[in-house]
Amino acid sequence: YYIVEPSSTTYVNALGCSDAMSGLLIGALPWAMLISMIVYSYWTNYSFRKHILISGVLLITGNILYALAYSYKSIYMALAGRFITGLGGTKVINRRYVADTTPLAIRTAVNAA
Repeated sequence: YYIVEPSSTTYVNALGCSDAMSGLLIGALPWAMLISMIVYSYWTNYSFRKHILISGVLLITGNILYALAYSYKSIYMALAGRFITGLGGTKVINRRYVADTTPLAIRTAVNAA
């Protein structure tokens, strides 16, 4: 998720924006993850498979948009790509799946792996 940080300023400059825009580019993902975690937390009360597949599609779509932004020289496409990638963040789904499917005695060890 955060491989963008070291190169964000260079990428934003290549898109024709100032250095300050790199902060928005980095911050788009965590804000989207915050929104998606609330939604996924409620949504996973019923099943896990569909949500993991949907989040995978969002991750792929967001990363493709982020990569294509360079060709189109569009900062808005890069921001949308990062935001969509954040919506595909599955940390809450993965943690909840592990918590629901493992015994309490080994849950900490499984989560640490």
